[in-house]
Amino acid sequence: MKYCKVYPVEVIQGFTETSMFVLMLYDPMQNRKVPVMIGEHEAEMIIIEQQQRTTRRPMTYQLIVALLDAFALTLQKVRIDRFEEGIFYATLEVSDGFSTKEIDARASDAVVLALHLSADIEMAEQVLRDTSFTPQDDGLRINQSLEKEETIEELQEKLRQCEENEDYEQAAEILKKIEKKERDIGA
Repeated sequence: MKYCKVYPVEVIQGFTETSMFVLMLYDPMQNRKVPVMIGEHEAEMIIIEQQQRTTRRPMTYQLIVALLDAFALTLQKVRIDRFEEGIFYATLEVSDGFSTKEIDARASDAVVLALHLSADIEMAEQVLRDTSFTPQDDGLRINQSLEKEETIEELQEKLRQCEENEDYEQAAEILKKIEKKERDIGA
């Protein structure tokens, strides 16, 4: 099976009524993008890795990395092998230095691990043909970009400004965002 190297280029908000996100994978050799539907938690983990932010407690993928390290295993690469019934199937190639094992994984989890460990992400050519579009395909564009991820400190400053301006509705929304971020990073 032929594979092409792809790169995670952005996470964008997809369909707000289902609160899904879309991870855009990009094939620079043929200028193709592949939208991969992911959940909010997975989107946040990818954004944390792309921005190289740290968390107070290990996230699930960081735990997996620690387990790989503890057993002297390395992630050689991630392959997205197939697409069936709207689901992308991925494989982790893990090596102990003597042999390579293949481990089934969700595409979003595999991408987060690859980002964290700087491993290659490859997609089967057939999957690319079946699921990709070129950026100039107007009908397939997703218009709602995810805003730049704000830090807790930036949100706290916005909260202070809202309270000064007595904009309590906006302050309540910002407070929810701060609380969610603190929960997610184990603060």
